[in-house]
Amino acid sequence: MFCSTVIPTVGRSTLSRAIYSVLDQTFTADDFEVIVVNDSGRPLPEADWQQANRVWVINTNRRELCVARNSGAAIAKGRYLHFLDDDDWLLPNALENFWTLVQRNEAAIWLYGGARFEDETGKNLGELNLKRSGNCFTQLIAGSWIPAQVSLIQTEKFFAMGGFNPLFGPTEEMELGRRLALRGELAHTSDIVACILRGRGWVTTADHDLHPEYNRWSRDIALSEPGSFARMYASANSSYWHGRIFHAYLTTTLWNLRRKRFLTAASRTVYGIASLTLSARHILSSDFWRAVRDTQVPCSQARVLKFRELS
Repeated sequence: MFCSTVIPTVGRSTLSRAIYSVLDQTFTADDFEVIVVNDSGRPLPEADWQQANRVWVINTNRRELCVARNSGAAIAKGRYLHFLDDDDWLLPNALENFWTLVQRNEAAIWLYGGARFEDETGKNLGELNLKRSGNCFTQLIAGSWIPAQVSLIQTEKFFAMGGFNPLFGPTEEMELGRRLALRGELAHTSDIVACILRGRGWVTTADHDLHPEYNRWSRDIALSEPGSFARMYASANSSYWHGRIFHAYLTTTLWNLRRKRFLTAASRTVYGIASLTLSARHILSSDFWRAVRDTQVPCSQARVLKFRELS
């Protein structure tokens, strides 16, 4: 089977739209399925989609998003996993676009396209697409966001990475993304493949006030991983991204100092000095210092959704 779409739900009225956006795909090159994970703690209302051959329903009894997503992935038959929220939806030809992308990038462990943000009236609030392939570790460390709704992840690699980590709450996608980008290649399509609901009427069960702190924690853990320094430099192809590497080590040094983790702060300082040394030919560039100063980066969750600063 090509892919499995996992849709956790708390029983929103928009669930049917999310499910039918997958079932109505005209994709015929291979099979696909939809796994609905009912995390509402109560039975779902009867609906026609429950009779569809491609749909499976399981219950997780209010265990929150990470557990619901991991539970759905655990029974998935697809070679790739797709995670769609119950208030978002795929656009026509999304699976066809992903299939074409896979044929050209079979080694990529993470495939993604563009996202469109709409409010409840259908107004376009903006679009998001990192538009980078290959090694994107620096970009993910810097805070660039690739939503799960527009992503296919190799099932085997998803479980090898341990899936979504429930400890990271509202930043579970960015934390998993950093682990994936450290160890594998990405491939992108410029096509918009999914719509994500936002706007004044949007309601979420996640506490996004915690987003900045969890993001810093996630980044610090990623920088502790063996090979992370070399992986970042291999993905920095401009003065701006060299500046973001120095920014990452500078801010994580300060973060550790505030928590009195002095040995870790000292380690981050050493790597920060090393990053300046290796970026010597870039330090006279205005883009380098703009990257050091910026608290947001292109394709960041803060820039699109106006959350608190990520850095």
